[in-house]
Amino acid sequence: MTMKKSKSTAVVTAAAAAGCRNVGARGTASTTGRTMRGGRERRRGATVARRGANRPPITIGERVPEDVEVRYFDEDGSLVTATMGELTRGKTTVVFAVPGAFTPTCSTKHLPGYVSRADEMRARGVDAIMCVSVNDAFVMNAWGESAGARKAGVRLLADGSAHLARAMGTDLDLSAQGMGIRSRRFAMIVRDGVVEYLAMEAGDKYETSGAEDILKRLPLA
Repeated sequence: MTMKKSKSTAVVTAAAAAGCRNVGARGTASTTGRTMRGGRERRRGATVARRGANRPPITIGERVPEDVEVRYFDEDGSLVTATMGELTRGKTTVVFAVPGAFTPTCSTKHLPGYVSRADEMRARGVDAIMCVSVNDAFVMNAWGESAGARKAGVRLLADGSAHLARAMGTDLDLSAQGMGIRSRRFAMIVRDGVVEYLAMEAGDKYETSGAEDILKRLPLA
């Protein structure tokens, strides 16, 4: 069901049950350069249908899944449903993903880094900064408020059913940790819907997807 704008009537508080650094993944290092699959170079800007945990993750030169919907609370406190195409089309966007809201590394390092460096990113040509996680919009909103994300202009996107994570091949099964399906940690720079830079963390690492790392790649050529 597609929801338009509606006023929020609920206040949600959330607490962490597990730490981001204590999760495992079938990790791969950051991807750079041209994309080669089966001996053929993938056409830049191609849209790839991605389904299932065994598919390779999205990479440089591919489009984000434009028709996948996410939810967020806007500046007026309205709950908005939008597609990734609507959020990235015609813009330079930084998108970073975390395994879970309110979890330690995500709350003490990853999100705060982008909140504190948001103005620097905009000064280097970034139009929008978005954090996505497999949590519901109410939890993401509460987390963002606690971190000052709205004031900094960092939008918290809820991928509640992991549709975006699965479409991008970044889904992560943390059932053994009691967290179900989540997203791998990554950061990307997206220009007009196409991934121009991608830092995909391996395993439980937090090494290449922070705000400082993204700033080094800005502005785009």
